[in-house]
Amino acid sequence: MILKRRYHPTNFKFFTWLLRYTYGYWLRWSYNISPINSELFSTLKPPFILVGNHTTLLDPFMTNAFVPYPVHWVASDGNMRNPIMRFLLIKLVGSIPKSKAIPDIETVSWIVDLINNRRGVVGMYPEGQSSWTGTPFPAFYSSAKLLRLLRAPVVLAKTRGGYLTKPRWSHIRRTGRTEIEFSVLFTPEQLKSLPLHEIDRQLNDALDYDDSAWCRARGIFFASNRGAESLELALYICPRCKARASLHSKGRLFTCDRCGFSVEYGDDSRLTIANQGDSAAHPNFFSGTGATGSTRRDNEVHTARGTERNSQVSSTDSLVGAPFPDSVAAWMPLQSAMLKNLLEEAIRTRSTEPIFSDEPVRLRRGKRIDSMKTIIRGKIALYTDRLEFTARHSMTAASIVFPIDTIEAEGVLKWNFFEFYQGMNVYRVVFSDPKASGKKYADTIGLLRELNKNHFPGL
Repeated sequence: MILKRRYHPTNFKFFTWLLRYTYGYWLRWSYNISPINSELFSTLKPPFILVGNHTTLLDPFMTNAFVPYPVHWVASDGNMRNPIMRFLLIKLVGSIPKSKAIPDIETVSWIVDLINNRRGVVGMYPEGQSSWTGTPFPAFYSSAKLLRLLRAPVVLAKTRGGYLTKPRWSHIRRTGRTEIEFSVLFTPEQLKSLPLHEIDRQLNDALDYDDSAWCRARGIFFASNRGAESLELALYICPRCKARASLHSKGRLFTCDRCGFSVEYGDDSRLTIANQGDSAAHPNFFSGTGATGSTRRDNEVHTARGTERNSQVSSTDSLVGAPFPDSVAAWMPLQSAMLKNLLEEAIRTRSTEPIFSDEPVRLRRGKRIDSMKTIIRGKIALYTDRLEFTARHSMTAASIVFPIDTIEAEGVLKWNFFEFYQGMNVYRVVFSDPKASGKKYADTIGLLRELNKNHFPGL
Protein backbone atom coordinates (compact mmCIF):
# COMPACT_ATOMS: atom_id res chain seq x y z
CA MET A 1 0.00 0.00 0.00
CA ILE A 2 1.20 3.51 -0.80
CA LEU A 3 1.01 4.84 2.74
CA LYS A 4 2.60 1.75 4.24
CA ARG A 5 5.47 1.90 1.76
CA ARG A 6 6.38 5.52 2.41
CA TYR A 7 5.51 5.87 6.11
CA HIS A 8 8.19 5.11 8.68
CA PRO A 9 7.58 6.57 12.15
CA THR A 10 10.88 8.03 13.28
CA ASN A 11 11.09 9.83 16.59
CA PHE A 12 14.60 10.93 17.52
CA LYS A 13 15.67 11.17 21.15
CA PHE A 14 17.63 14.32 20.37
CA PHE A 15 14.60 16.02 18.87
CA THR A 16 12.50 14.92 21.85
CA TRP A 17 15.09 16.41 24.19
CA LEU A 18 15.18 19.64 22.16
CA LEU A 19 11.40 20.02 22.21
CA ARG A 20 11.20 19.26 25.89
CA TYR A 21 13.73 21.91 26.89
CA THR A 22 12.56 24.61 24.48
CA TYR A 23 8.87 24.50 23.56
CA GLY A 24 8.13 22.26 26.54
CA TYR A 25 9.63 24.77 28.98
CA TRP A 26 7.70 27.59 27.34
CA LEU A 27 4.45 25.63 27.71
CA ARG A 28 5.18 24.87 31.38
CA TRP A 29 5.71 28.55 32.07
CA SER A 30 2.99 30.11 29.91
CA TYR A 31 0.27 27.59 30.90
CA ASN A 32 1.45 27.30 34.52
CA ILE A 33 1.61 23.50 34.29
CA SER A 34 2.39 21.45 37.37
CA PRO A 35 3.25 17.75 37.03
CA ILE A 36 2.02 15.26 39.62
CA ASN A 37 3.79 11.93 40.10
CA SER A 38 6.03 12.39 37.04
CA GLU A 39 8.76 10.62 39.01
CA LEU A 40 7.15 7.29 38.07
CA PHE A 41 9.14 7.50 34.82
CA SER A 42 12.32 7.01 36.83
CA THR A 43 11.30 3.39 37.36
CA LEU A 44 8.86 2.73 34.50
CA LYS A 45 10.70 2.11 31.26
CA PRO A 46 9.38 1.53 27.72
CA PRO A 47 7.50 -0.10 26.24
CA PHE A 48 4.27 1.37 27.56
CA ILE A 49 1.11 3.08 26.32
CA LEU A 50 0.23 6.63 27.30
CA VAL A 51 -3.46 7.58 27.39
CA GLY A 52 -5.00 10.88 28.39
CA ASN A 53 -8.16 12.95 28.53
CA HIS A 54 -8.21 15.31 25.54
CA THR A 55 -8.78 18.74 27.08
CA THR A 56 -7.09 20.99 24.53
CA LEU A 57 -5.42 20.85 21.14
CA LEU A 58 -2.04 21.23 22.88
CA ASP A 59 -2.37 18.12 25.10
CA PRO A 60 0.35 16.04 23.36
CA PHE A 61 2.89 18.85 23.62
CA MET A 62 2.03 19.54 27.26
CA THR A 63 2.35 15.87 28.17
CA ASN A 64 5.60 15.48 26.23
CA ALA A 65 7.14 18.16 28.42
CA PHE A 66 7.21 15.66 31.29
CA VAL A 67 7.76 12.31 29.56
CA PRO A 68 11.50 11.65 29.08
CA TYR A 69 10.99 9.28 26.12
CA PRO A 70 9.96 9.79 22.50
CA VAL A 71 6.19 9.33 22.24
CA HIS A 72 4.54 8.16 19.01
CA TRP A 73 1.13 9.81 19.15
CA VAL A 74 -1.84 8.42 17.24
CA ALA A 75 -3.09 11.52 15.43
CA SER A 76 -5.65 12.55 12.83
CA ASP A 77 -4.17 12.51 9.35
CA GLY A 78 -5.83 15.89 8.83
CA ASN A 79 -2.90 17.41 10.71
CA MET A 80 -0.46 15.95 8.18
CA ARG A 81 -1.75 17.25 4.85
CA ASN A 82 0.48 20.30 4.98
CA PRO A 83 3.97 19.30 3.72
CA ILE A 84 5.75 21.04 6.59
CA MET A 85 3.52 19.49 9.24
CA ARG A 86 3.77 16.13 7.48
CA PHE A 87 7.57 16.22 7.75
CA LEU A 88 7.46 17.41 11.37
CA LEU A 89 4.87 14.90 12.58
CA ILE A 90 5.99 11.86 10.60
CA LYS A 91 9.75 12.19 10.22
CA LEU A 92 10.66 14.00 13.45
CA VAL A 93 7.87 13.20 15.91
CA GLY A 94 6.89 9.79 14.52
CA SER A 95 3.13 10.27 14.71
CA ILE A 96 0.84 7.44 13.62
CA PRO A 97 -1.88 8.73 11.25
CA LYS A 98 -5.45 7.57 11.71
CA SER A 99 -8.50 8.33 9.61
CA LYS A 100 -11.43 6.74 7.83
CA ALA A 101 -9.18 6.16 4.79
CA ILE A 102 -6.63 4.16 6.80
CA PRO A 103 -7.79 0.64 7.74
CA ASP A 104 -7.74 -0.07 11.47
CA ILE A 105 -5.57 -3.12 10.90
CA GLU A 106 -2.91 -0.91 9.31
CA THR A 107 -2.85 1.51 12.25
CA VAL A 108 -2.84 -1.35 14.75
CA SER A 109 0.08 -3.01 12.97
CA TRP A 110 2.17 0.15 13.34
CA ILE A 111 1.31 0.36 17.04
CA VAL A 112 2.07 -3.32 17.65
CA ASP A 113 5.42 -2.90 15.90
CA LEU A 114 6.32 0.12 18.04
CA ILE A 115 5.39 -1.61 21.30
CA ASN A 116 6.50 -5.21 20.71
CA ASN A 117 9.44 -4.82 18.34
CA ARG A 118 10.84 -1.32 18.85
CA ARG A 119 10.06 -1.26 22.58
CA GLY A 120 8.79 2.30 22.33
CA VAL A 121 6.03 4.49 23.75
CA VAL A 122 2.69 5.02 21.99
CA GLY A 123 0.38 7.85 23.02
CA MET A 124 -3.32 8.12 22.25
CA TYR A 125 -6.48 9.92 23.26
CA PRO A 126 -9.29 7.32 23.40
CA GLU A 127 -11.98 10.02 23.02
CA GLY A 128 -10.82 10.59 19.45
CA GLN A 129 -11.08 14.40 19.59
CA SER A 130 -10.47 17.24 21.98
CA SER A 131 -13.32 18.56 24.11
CA TRP A 132 -15.60 21.45 23.16
CA THR A 133 -17.03 21.72 26.67
CA GLY A 134 -14.39 20.79 29.25
CA THR A 135 -16.05 17.39 29.69
CA PRO A 136 -15.06 14.22 27.81
CA PHE A 137 -16.51 12.22 24.97
CA PRO A 138 -16.93 8.49 25.70
CA ALA A 139 -13.85 6.52 24.68
CA PHE A 140 -13.93 4.39 21.56
CA TYR A 141 -14.59 0.78 22.54
CA SER A 142 -11.79 -0.22 20.16
CA SER A 143 -9.34 1.47 22.56
CA ALA A 144 -10.08 -1.19 25.19
CA LYS A 145 -9.57 -3.89 22.56
CA LEU A 146 -6.22 -2.42 21.58
CA LEU A 147 -5.00 -2.16 25.18
CA ARG A 148 -5.87 -5.79 25.85
CA LEU A 149 -4.16 -6.84 22.61
CA LEU A 150 -0.90 -5.07 23.48
CA ARG A 151 -0.83 -6.02 27.18
CA ALA A 152 1.78 -3.37 27.91
CA PRO A 153 1.66 -1.06 30.95
CA VAL A 154 -0.86 1.76 30.45
CA VAL A 155 0.02 5.16 31.92
CA LEU A 156 -2.73 7.71 32.44
CA ALA A 157 -1.92 11.40 31.91
CA LYS A 158 -4.89 13.12 33.55
CA THR A 159 -5.05 16.83 32.66
CA ARG A 160 -7.02 19.35 34.70
CA GLY A 161 -7.33 23.00 33.70
CA GLY A 162 -6.10 22.52 30.14
CA TYR A 163 -9.49 23.24 28.60
CA LEU A 164 -10.00 26.42 30.59
CA THR A 165 -6.50 27.67 29.83
CA LYS A 166 -7.20 27.43 26.10
CA PRO A 167 -10.62 26.05 25.11
CA ARG A 168 -10.82 24.34 21.75
CA TRP A 169 -13.12 27.08 20.45
CA SER A 170 -10.78 29.88 21.55
CA HIS A 171 -7.62 31.42 20.14
CA ILE A 172 -6.97 33.23 23.41
CA ARG A 173 -4.70 31.84 26.14
CA ARG A 174 -5.92 32.54 29.67
CA THR A 175 -3.81 32.85 32.78
CA GLY A 176 -4.70 30.11 35.25
CA ARG A 177 -3.34 26.75 36.38
CA THR A 178 -2.97 23.35 34.74
CA GLU A 179 -2.16 20.01 36.34
CA ILE A 180 -1.06 16.80 34.65
CA GLU A 181 -1.17 13.78 36.95
CA PHE A 182 0.56 10.57 35.90
CA SER A 183 -0.41 7.13 37.18
CA VAL A 184 -0.35 3.51 36.08
CA LEU A 185 -3.87 2.72 34.93
CA PHE A 186 -3.40 -0.91 33.90
CA THR A 187 -0.64 -3.44 34.36
CA PRO A 188 -0.08 -6.20 31.77
CA GLU A 189 -1.51 -8.69 34.25
CA GLN A 190 -4.70 -6.67 34.68
CA LEU A 191 -5.17 -6.36 30.93
CA LYS A 192 -4.81 -10.11 30.60
CA SER A 193 -7.32 -10.97 33.32
CA LEU A 194 -9.99 -8.24 33.06
CA PRO A 195 -12.97 -8.72 30.72
CA LEU A 196 -13.12 -6.28 27.83
CA HIS A 197 -16.16 -4.42 29.12
CA GLU A 198 -14.41 -3.85 32.46
CA ILE A 199 -11.33 -2.42 30.73
CA ASP A 200 -13.62 -0.07 28.82
CA ARG A 201 -15.48 0.97 31.98
CA GLN A 202 -12.32 1.65 33.96
CA LEU A 203 -10.84 3.57 31.04
CA ASN A 204 -13.89 5.83 30.77
CA ASP A 205 -13.97 6.37 34.53
CA ALA A 206 -10.30 7.33 34.50
CA LEU A 207 -10.83 9.83 31.67
CA ASP A 208 -13.87 11.46 33.32
CA TYR A 209 -13.43 15.14 34.18
CA ASP A 210 -15.22 18.48 34.32
CA ASP A 211 -12.85 21.41 34.07
CA SER A 212 -15.44 24.02 35.05
CA ALA A 213 -16.44 22.12 38.21
CA TRP A 214 -12.76 21.54 39.04
CA CYS A 215 -11.79 25.22 38.85
CA ARG A 216 -14.86 26.39 40.76
CA ALA A 217 -14.30 23.86 43.54
CA ARG A 218 -10.72 25.11 43.98
CA GLY A 219 -11.43 28.79 43.45
CA ILE A 220 -9.11 28.95 40.44
CA PHE A 221 -9.64 31.72 37.89
CA PHE A 222 -8.57 31.86 34.25
CA ALA A 223 -8.43 35.58 33.64
CA SER A 224 -9.02 37.14 30.23
CA ASN A 225 -10.76 40.27 29.03
CA ARG A 226 -11.53 38.36 25.81
CA GLY A 227 -12.85 35.20 27.44
CA ALA A 228 -15.93 34.78 25.21
CA GLU A 229 -14.26 35.45 21.87
CA SER A 230 -14.89 32.78 19.22
CA LEU A 231 -17.43 30.96 21.43
CA GLU A 232 -19.69 30.84 18.35
CA LEU A 233 -17.43 28.09 17.03
CA ALA A 234 -19.06 25.80 19.62
CA LEU A 235 -22.45 27.43 20.34
CA TYR A 236 -24.49 28.45 17.32
CA ILE A 237 -28.18 28.44 18.38
CA CYS A 238 -29.63 31.11 20.67
CA PRO A 239 -31.40 29.51 23.66
CA ARG A 240 -33.75 32.49 23.91
CA CYS A 241 -35.13 32.90 20.37
CA LYS A 242 -33.72 29.72 18.69
CA ALA A 243 -32.11 31.75 15.91
CA ARG A 244 -29.36 29.94 14.00
CA ALA A 245 -25.85 31.37 13.62
CA SER A 246 -27.02 34.61 15.24
CA LEU A 247 -24.62 34.55 18.20
CA HIS A 248 -21.48 36.65 18.13
CA SER A 249 -18.72 37.23 20.65
CA LYS A 250 -16.76 40.28 21.66
CA GLY A 251 -14.58 40.54 24.72
CA ARG A 252 -16.40 38.81 27.56
CA LEU A 253 -19.87 39.06 25.97
CA PHE A 254 -21.71 36.53 23.80
CA THR A 255 -24.76 38.12 22.20
CA CYS A 256 -27.62 37.14 19.87
CA ASP A 257 -27.99 39.67 17.06
CA ARG A 258 -31.66 38.78 16.61
CA CYS A 259 -33.18 39.08 20.09
CA GLY A 260 -30.43 40.82 22.07
CA PHE A 261 -29.99 37.98 24.55
CA SER A 262 -26.47 38.17 25.98
CA VAL A 263 -24.28 36.29 28.45
CA GLU A 264 -20.94 37.15 30.03
CA TYR A 265 -18.15 34.57 30.17
CA GLY A 266 -16.52 34.70 33.61
CA ASP A 267 -12.99 33.91 34.71
CA ASP A 268 -14.28 30.68 36.26
CA SER A 269 -15.97 29.77 32.91
CA ARG A 270 -19.41 30.55 34.35
CA LEU A 271 -21.96 32.07 31.98
CA THR A 272 -24.16 34.76 33.54
CA ILE A 273 -27.00 36.61 31.85
CA ALA A 274 -26.00 40.13 30.85
CA ASN A 275 -29.18 40.93 28.90
CA GLN A 276 -32.44 38.95 28.93
CA GLY A 277 -33.15 40.03 25.35
CA ASP A 278 -36.55 40.39 23.76
CA SER A 279 -38.98 38.74 26.19
CA ALA A 280 -41.52 38.33 23.40
CA ALA A 281 -39.16 35.94 21.61
CA HIS A 282 -39.56 33.21 24.24
CA PRO A 283 -40.93 34.71 27.47
CA ASN A 284 -40.87 31.63 29.71
CA PHE A 285 -37.81 29.76 28.58
CA PHE A 286 -35.68 30.26 31.69
CA SER A 287 -36.97 29.91 35.21
CA GLY A 288 -33.79 31.08 36.91
CA THR A 289 -30.03 31.25 36.75
CA GLY A 290 -29.12 28.06 38.56
CA ALA A 291 -26.49 25.68 37.32
CA THR A 292 -27.30 22.68 35.17
CA GLY A 293 -23.90 21.04 35.41
CA SER A 294 -22.93 18.51 32.76
CA THR A 295 -20.58 15.56 33.21
CA ARG A 296 -19.44 12.73 30.96
CA ARG A 297 -22.57 10.73 31.84
CA ASP A 298 -24.74 13.70 30.83
CA ASN A 299 -22.82 14.04 27.58
CA GLU A 300 -23.57 10.46 26.64
CA VAL A 301 -27.14 11.62 26.01
CA HIS A 302 -25.97 13.67 23.04
CA THR A 303 -22.73 12.01 22.01
CA ALA A 304 -21.77 8.72 20.45
CA ARG A 305 -18.36 7.15 20.95
CA GLY A 306 -15.92 9.74 19.64
CA THR A 307 -18.50 11.80 17.69
CA GLU A 308 -21.39 13.95 18.81
CA ARG A 309 -24.87 12.53 18.27
CA ASN A 310 -27.99 14.64 18.56
CA SER A 311 -30.68 12.09 17.77
CA GLN A 312 -31.27 11.00 21.37
CA VAL A 313 -31.75 14.41 22.96
CA SER A 314 -35.13 15.37 24.26
CA SER A 315 -37.53 17.88 22.75
CA THR A 316 -37.08 21.53 23.66
CA ASP A 317 -40.63 21.41 25.01
CA SER A 318 -39.27 19.60 28.06
CA LEU A 319 -36.63 22.29 28.52
CA VAL A 320 -39.04 25.22 28.78
CA GLY A 321 -38.71 26.60 32.27
CA ALA A 322 -35.39 24.78 32.82
CA PRO A 323 -32.62 26.53 34.74
CA PHE A 324 -30.35 28.71 32.64
CA PRO A 325 -27.34 26.73 31.29
CA ASP A 326 -24.50 28.45 33.11
CA SER A 327 -21.62 26.72 31.28
CA VAL A 328 -20.70 25.64 27.78
CA ALA A 329 -21.17 22.02 28.88
CA ALA A 330 -24.72 22.72 30.07
CA TRP A 331 -25.59 24.75 26.96
CA MET A 332 -24.53 21.99 24.53
CA PRO A 333 -27.38 19.46 25.14
CA LEU A 334 -29.88 22.32 25.04
CA GLN A 335 -28.48 23.32 21.65
CA SER A 336 -28.67 19.72 20.44
CA ALA A 337 -32.33 19.48 21.45
CA MET A 338 -33.20 22.70 19.64
CA LEU A 339 -31.32 21.58 16.52
CA LYS A 340 -33.16 18.26 16.53
CA ASN A 341 -36.55 19.98 16.70
CA LEU A 342 -35.56 22.43 14.00
CA LEU A 343 -34.47 19.65 11.63
CA GLU A 344 -37.55 17.51 12.28
CA GLU A 345 -39.73 20.45 11.35
CA ALA A 346 -37.67 21.22 8.23
CA ILE A 347 -37.92 17.59 7.07
CA ARG A 348 -41.64 17.36 7.86
CA THR A 349 -42.44 20.51 5.88
CA ARG A 350 -39.92 19.67 3.13
CA SER A 351 -38.28 23.04 3.59
CA THR A 352 -36.24 24.34 0.65
CA GLU A 353 -34.37 26.90 2.76
CA PRO A 354 -30.77 26.23 3.83
CA ILE A 355 -30.26 25.26 7.45
CA PHE A 356 -26.86 26.93 7.52
CA SER A 357 -24.81 28.81 4.95
CA ASP A 358 -21.53 30.71 4.84
CA GLU A 359 -19.47 32.62 2.31
CA PRO A 360 -16.84 32.99 1.13
CA VAL A 361 -15.36 29.53 1.67
CA ARG A 362 -12.87 27.28 -0.10
CA LEU A 363 -13.57 23.60 -0.71
CA ARG A 364 -10.40 21.51 -0.84
CA ARG A 365 -10.00 17.86 -1.83
CA GLY A 366 -7.33 15.26 -1.12
CA LYS A 367 -6.63 11.68 -0.10
CA ARG A 368 -5.15 10.36 3.11
CA ILE A 369 -2.16 12.51 4.10
CA ASP A 370 -1.57 13.91 0.62
CA SER A 371 -1.68 17.66 0.10
CA MET A 372 -5.12 19.07 -0.72
CA LYS A 373 -6.15 21.15 -3.72
CA THR A 374 -8.80 23.86 -3.84
CA ILE A 375 -11.57 22.85 -6.24
CA ILE A 376 -14.15 25.58 -5.68
CA ARG A 377 -14.44 29.00 -4.05
CA GLY A 378 -17.77 30.48 -3.13
CA LYS A 379 -20.69 29.61 -0.86
CA ILE A 380 -21.54 26.57 1.27
CA ALA A 381 -25.20 25.80 1.98
CA LEU A 382 -26.57 22.86 3.96
CA TYR A 383 -30.08 21.58 3.20
CA THR A 384 -32.02 18.67 4.67
CA ASP A 385 -30.98 16.40 1.79
CA ARG A 386 -27.67 17.79 0.53
CA LEU A 387 -24.56 19.87 1.08
CA GLU A 388 -24.10 22.29 -1.80
CA PHE A 389 -21.18 24.48 -2.89
CA THR A 390 -21.81 27.29 -5.37
CA ALA A 391 -18.80 28.78 -7.12
CA ARG A 392 -17.90 32.42 -7.07
CA HIS A 393 -14.69 31.73 -8.97
CA SER A 394 -15.05 28.36 -10.66
CA MET A 395 -12.15 25.89 -10.53
CA THR A 396 -13.79 22.80 -11.96
CA ALA A 397 -17.55 23.42 -11.87
CA ALA A 398 -20.21 26.02 -11.17
CA SER A 399 -21.53 23.97 -8.25
CA ILE A 400 -20.79 20.74 -6.40
CA VAL A 401 -23.49 18.80 -4.55
CA PHE A 402 -23.03 16.08 -1.93
CA PRO A 403 -26.19 14.13 -1.01
CA ILE A 404 -26.36 13.71 2.76
CA ASP A 405 -26.38 9.91 2.52
CA THR A 406 -23.03 9.94 0.68
CA ILE A 407 -21.20 11.98 3.33
CA GLU A 408 -19.17 10.08 5.91
CA ALA A 409 -16.88 10.77 8.86
CA GLU A 410 -17.87 14.43 9.15
CA GLY A 411 -15.97 16.33 11.81
CA VAL A 412 -13.98 19.40 12.77
CA LEU A 413 -10.21 19.69 12.55
CA LYS A 414 -8.60 22.10 15.00
CA TRP A 415 -10.88 25.12 15.50
CA ASN A 416 -13.17 25.33 12.50
CA PHE A 417 -11.94 23.32 9.51
CA PHE A 418 -14.99 21.27 8.52
CA GLU A 419 -13.92 17.92 7.00
CA PHE A 420 -15.85 15.00 5.56
CA TYR A 421 -15.35 12.00 3.31
CA GLN A 422 -17.12 10.84 0.17
CA GLY A 423 -15.70 7.48 -0.78
CA MET A 424 -11.92 7.63 -0.42
CA ASN A 425 -11.78 11.38 -1.04
CA VAL A 426 -11.51 13.75 1.90
CA TYR A 427 -12.88 17.28 1.65
CA ARG A 428 -12.06 20.29 3.79
CA VAL A 429 -14.06 23.51 4.03
CA VAL A 430 -11.92 26.54 4.86
CA PHE A 431 -13.90 29.55 6.07
CA SER A 432 -12.70 33.09 5.41
CA ASP A 433 -14.29 34.16 8.69
CA PRO A 434 -12.25 32.65 11.56
CA LYS A 435 -15.39 32.74 13.72
CA ALA A 436 -17.51 30.74 11.27
CA SER A 437 -18.42 27.43 12.90
CA GLY A 438 -17.53 24.21 11.12
CA LYS A 439 -19.05 22.32 14.04
CA LYS A 440 -22.60 23.36 13.12
CA TYR A 441 -22.23 21.56 9.78
CA ALA A 442 -20.75 18.39 11.32
CA ASP A 443 -23.44 18.28 14.03
CA THR A 444 -26.29 18.87 11.59
CA ILE A 445 -25.16 16.31 8.99
CA GLY A 446 -24.79 13.62 11.65
CA LEU A 447 -28.26 14.34 12.99
CA LEU A 448 -29.84 14.54 9.53
CA ARG A 449 -28.47 11.10 8.71
CA GLU A 450 -30.04 9.68 11.88
CA LEU A 451 -33.37 11.44 11.38
CA ASN A 452 -33.68 10.43 7.73
CA LYS A 453 -32.77 6.84 8.57
CA ASN A 454 -34.78 6.28 11.74
CA HIS A 455 -37.73 8.63 11.62
CA PHE A 456 -38.28 9.47 7.97
CA PRO A 457 -37.22 6.37 6.01
CA GLY A 458 -39.24 7.38 2.96
CA LEU A 459 -37.24 10.55 2.37
